Amino acid sequence: MRPGAQPGAQPGAQAGLRIWFNRGYSLAPIAALMRVADPSLDVFISVSPHSALHPGPTATWIDGGSAEAPADDLDGYLDWVRSTIADNAIDLLIPTRHRSAIAAAGLSCRVHLPASAPTLALLDDKFAFAQAVVGQDYHLPTSLISTSDDLAAVLACWPDDGTAVCVKPRHGVNGLGFWQLADVAPTAHLQDPDRRRIQPDQYLAALRHQERRGPINDLVVMPYLPGPEISFDVLADHGQLLKYAARTKLANGCQHIVSQHPLEPSVATIVARFGLHGLVNAQFRRAVDDSWKLLEINSRPAGGVVYAEQVGCRLVADWAGLLTGRLSAASVDRSVVDTQVSFATTVQRVVT
Repeated sequence: MRPGAQPGAQPGAQAGLRIWFNRGYSLAPIAALMRVADPSLDVFISVSPHSALHPGPTATWIDGGSAEAPADDLDGYLDWVRSTIADNAIDLLIPTRHRSAIAAAGLSCRVHLPASAPTLALLDDKFAFAQAVVGQDYHLPTSLISTSDDLAAVLACWPDDGTAVCVKPRHGVNGLGFWQLADVAPTAHLQDPDRRRIQPDQYLAALRHQERRGPINDLVVMPYLPGPEISFDVLADHGQLLKYAARTKLANGCQHIVSQHPLEPSVATIVARFGLHGLVNAQFRRAVDDSWKLLEINSRPAGGVVYAEQVGCRLVADWAGLLTGRLSAASVDRSVVDTQVSFATTVQRVVT
């Protein structure tokens, strides 16, 4: 072993790596943990100069691009990416937007993707994703809605067993556009919008009103699952599950975090099926019949992975080690974690 090398490190291990996330607001604390795990790393996230707490390329495309350039100016965006890489001597780009175009752009640095370009497109499509896992125990039946008549037909055939209807945009992240169609008060969606509950007839009427202005964006409909929900933070290597943390959200606001869970065989199957790579996230939720259903795979780290990191799961630290070559897949440690965490609000004075 060469002097200073660590056990399990690959021969091409690279110290002082400069990593750039081209967009991602929840990635700032993840980047901080990567730097703690390996102080030789420079990790940059494009958010905005006002929210960045470290030096580096913080500008987003909105900041760095021309104000006159259209939002879908892909050529301009790629030119901005190239200049950012060159100006900041970036070694590794971990894109979170326009990933397929970036992967095919022939950039001067390495590009890290969590799956192949076709798989990323599938994972971003909730209906295509659901169809891809038909036949699995964790499959959640999902219907495609392109018109208000489609939704009316689904609602007319919905089983009268007390199962609520869940509606989401076909494409989208962070729960935007999620609604539960339920027998609630007519003003429930106005008085308590955070609960995301609305009467089916009201939602359907809104779609029909929207169609008078133009076609609606595709939606998906599925049963609403009562929970609880488990978020799996997964570290994978080209379709091989290396380790994970399962975070269950509890009724008291705490989270139960474990590194060993009965759903591990299903998670390993999913990682292999989609060829997942790096640090990603999969979300399961318990159905009425007590079975676990797969809601989605997020092909990027979840913000909550920082909680698992703070109790010893070392997912972010080991991801950093794999990116630099300091670790190999075979040398990733799987320490046993079984604990609960709670959350507290802190107040900090802002220096202006």
